[in-house]
Amino acid sequence: MSLNKIFFSILLLSGFMACQKDDLASPDPVTPGNSTMPVGVFSVSRSGVFQKQNGYNAEGTAQIGTDDAGNQWLRLAPDFNATLSTGAVTVYLSQNQNLMLNTPGSFRRLNLVTKPGEHFYKLDPAAGADFKFAILWCASAGVQFGNAEIM
Repeated sequence: MSLNKIFFSILLLSGFMACQKDDLASPDPVTPGNSTMPVGVFSVSRSGVFQKQNGYNAEGTAQIGTDDAGNQWLRLAPDFNATLSTGAVTVYLSQNQNLMLNTPGSFRRLNLVTKPGEHFYKLDPAAGADFKFAILWCASAGVQFGNAEIM
């Protein structure tokens, strides 16, 4: 095996390990005063399907909609699953297919993905139509795991 292949393998493994859940780290708190579930019926206005990126799995549906109280939400549907959806990957809403952390205003950091399946993230203030992508990002490895274009 060449030295380059060994180096790449170690680099890939370290990136994978960097996004493992750290039992000592506390997850980012939900904004105080925000409910973690919609009130009444959740009505979908836009929807998209996750696409995997950078060799990591991401699948399922992302939806933006409102509840009976008029609050806007990003929903990861029950079919959602991603590599390392264990509390170490963060969900962002973005204007671009690839997260541009050096461009303030082009993204909104929501919260951690704690498990496969359904999640709700309250969008307060509401996000405009220019926020067209849900992004899965591992900050410790600097890797985007997937995106869903929400149309």
